Amino acid sequence: MQQLVKRERLRPGMYVVSHGLGTFDKPLVRVDKPILTQADIALLVPEDVEDITIDTSVDISPLGQQRAPGAPITTGVADELPIARRLYSDALDHVRGFMDDVRRGTAIDSRQAEPLVDNFIESVLRNETAAVALFKLRGFDEYTYTHSINVSLLAVLLGRHVGLSKAELLELGLAGMYHDVGKARIPTHILNKPGKLSASEFRIMKTHPLEGYKVMAAQPGQNPEILRAVLEHHERNDGSGYPRGLTGDKVSQFSRIISVVDVYDALTSRRVYKDALAPAKALGMMYLWAERDFPRQAIESFIRCIGVYPVGSFVRLSGGEYGIVAASNLMRPTMPEIKVVMDSKMRPQIPRVLDLQALDGGPDAQEIVQVLNPAEFKIDLEPFFLS
Repeated sequence: MQQLVKRERLRPGMYVVSHGLGTFDKPLVRVDKPILTQADIALLVPEDVEDITIDTSVDISPLGQQRAPGAPITTGVADELPIARRLYSDALDHVRGFMDDVRRGTAIDSRQAEPLVDNFIESVLRNETAAVALFKLRGFDEYTYTHSINVSLLAVLLGRHVGLSKAELLELGLAGMYHDVGKARIPTHILNKPGKLSASEFRIMKTHPLEGYKVMAAQPGQNPEILRAVLEHHERNDGSGYPRGLTGDKVSQFSRIISVVDVYDALTSRRVYKDALAPAKALGMMYLWAERDFPRQAIESFIRCIGVYPVGSFVRLSGGEYGIVAASNLMRPTMPEIKVVMDSKMRPQIPRVLDLQALDGGPDAQEIVQVLNPAEFKIDLEPFFLS
C-alpha cells in the first residue's frame, strides 16, 4: 500500500517509491529504492522535498534485497539496447509510411501506432538507461522521421518522471509521434532548405501545427489532449509562440512536455543547416530560456529526468581519458558514472567504470571537463557502451 509522508518521518526499513506531487513546481521523481540506513535518507531524498510516497507493503530483507509488488522486471543495458534499437527501427518505418500517406492524401489511422508506443513504454520501464542511451548511439539519419520518434520516446521518459499513468503515457507518446505530422503538408523545398527561411517561407512553416491538428482531428475518436499537443507544441510560456500565442497555464501539460523535448531533440540533432549540440550545452541553453519559452519547473524536471550529462554522452575527464556516461546521478548530477574507454590520445583501452561521486574528495578524484560530439571524431560509441 502506498502512503504519502513528510520527509521527517522517513526511517530505515521504508521503501521510497517517489517524491514530489507530479506538478511542475513539485515534480514527481521516481526513486524505487529502500532506506537501509539513516544515511540513505539524504542520498535518496533532497532536503527541500516535503512529500514522499512510500510503499508499506514492500518487504525489505535482512540482506537489503527488495522488490516492489508489481514492479517491472529490469533488464541490463546490454540486453535492452538491441530491443530498443529494433523498436526504433519499426517506429521509423511506421512514421515514414504515415507521413507519406498524409502527403498523398491517403486515408490514415494514427491508432495503428499504439502497439509501437506501448512497446516504447515497456522498454522504458524495463531499463530507462537504455532508452536514454539510444539517442546518443542511434545510427539513423533521417531527421524528418527520426525527430518524431525521438520526441515520442523523450516525452514518455519525461511523462513517467512527472508521474503520469501508463494510460496517459500512451496518449502522450502518440502525441509525440504525430506532433509534426503537419509538416507533411509543407512544401519540401521549405522543409529541407539548407539555410535560413525567408519571412514568407517561415509563415508557411508556422502553419504546420494547425495543419497537423486538421490531419489528426479528421480521424474519429481522437483524444483531445493529443489534438491539443499537436496544435500547441510551438506555444511558448510568454505568449511568443504560435499559432495562438497562448501563455502560461493556458498551454496544456501534454503540450508543455512535447514542446520541451521537441526543442531538446532539435538542438541535439544534426540538421541540413547545423551541427548537433552536445546535450549538456543544449540543456544549458534551454535553462537560460526558462520563463520565456518554458516554465522553469518544466526545464528543471527534464534535466532531472535525463541528467545534466545524459547517458551515452561522450566526455573527456580531467585526467585526460575519454569515456561514456554510463549512469546518471540523481543526487549529484555533475558526478555520473563514467565508462572510460580511451586513453588521453583517444586510443581504445580496456573499459573500466569510474563513479565520480565515490572518488570525489580523494586522490583519484576526477571531473568532466568537456562533452564531445563523437561524430566529429568518426567514433561509433555503441561497441564501447556494450563492452
